[in-house]
Amino acid sequence: MASIKKRADTGRWRARHRGPDKRERARDFDRKVDAERWLREQAAKVDRGEWTDPLRGRVTVGEYAQEWLRGKVKLKESTRSTYDQLLRTHVAPTWAAVPLAGVRHEDVSAWVQRLHAGGLSASRTRQAFIVFAQVLDLAVKARRIPANPARGVELPSLPGMADRPMRALDAREVWALAGAAGDHGRLSVLVLAWCGLRFGELAGLRVRHFDVLGRELRVETALSEVGGRLIEASPKTKTSVRTMPVMSWLVDELAPLLEGKGPDDFLLTSPEGGPLRIGNWRRRVFDPALKAAGLVRADGRDVVRPHDLRHTCASIHGHIGTPIKALSVMLGHASVAITVDRYQHFYPGDVRQHIDRLEEYALAAHADWVRTGASDRLVEVPRAVGGKGL
Repeated sequence: MASIKKRADTGRWRARHRGPDKRERARDFDRKVDAERWLREQAAKVDRGEWTDPLRGRVTVGEYAQEWLRGKVKLKESTRSTYDQLLRTHVAPTWAAVPLAGVRHEDVSAWVQRLHAGGLSASRTRQAFIVFAQVLDLAVKARRIPANPARGVELPSLPGMADRPMRALDAREVWALAGAAGDHGRLSVLVLAWCGLRFGELAGLRVRHFDVLGRELRVETALSEVGGRLIEASPKTKTSVRTMPVMSWLVDELAPLLEGKGPDDFLLTSPEGGPLRIGNWRRRVFDPALKAAGLVRADGRDVVRPHDLRHTCASIHGHIGTPIKALSVMLGHASVAITVDRYQHFYPGDVRQHIDRLEEYALAAHADWVRTGASDRLVEVPRAVGGKGL
């Protein structure tokens, strides 16, 4: 039951009510009308199922964020490390000491603006926000706060595909880069460029993933470097687990790598025989090969990155007319829409090619029509019932 009573010692109005947990809560107000309003608000929250225990909202964001992270039991180790870094670097400095119930929508909005204005990229700013919002989502589910104050905050826009640096080499440049990469870098460049693998997928290839007779590479694992440690996990998405057909000449190039190795040994390795690491590979192999092949401009712009070899593969497939659905499967994208959004500009002649084929078909039919003499005869137009033309 709810009640309001004036206190004899302070002269203030004390409002009491029992929550759904049967525990009594009380607050003091200078005016009776404010006490009545508070009771009505509490009753309305109970009716709507939005009532929360105020004490449960007193835990700080910093404490609750760690509870949220511990509950993410299905995360890959690399993703967990990323979340932890986002919390420590971008969320904690502003929010660690703030109670969950003390987070306000306008303060979250101002925080997002400060992160981006301070030089943090739009993508990283959005990642930090998403992690923080998920912490607050859990607090809502646990009935620590009635609603998520981060929802509806405007986020910085990601650059469009046309604004993102993407460099695709042509086929001659691929051969030039591979030739400049040396004995230990040549095959890794060729596999990345002609098969379109992500670098982590390349590094994760083991002997058992290479079927010489079937001319296939099986992508089942990926290596990533987290805090100086190599982590082996499943590829980026479920569709990234795939079987890649390999050109005959590339199979012949890769086959000697199997000599003296067991099925669990890495297919491609560093000069020392260990697994490939993106940082070392780029510094020792890729960047020097770019310079040697003359693929880096003097002004430093238009710099090619290892991931651009994946874009190169997509570009070459677009040039030879590979259907974009087939390309999507080969690249391991989650959907064809991703492939279209990312690589449609590599298919500039796609529609024109179809129109050219349509033209050939139409003109061939016209020639046949003329050859049979049908052009000399009047063709009657069918009429619908009632004498009106169709």
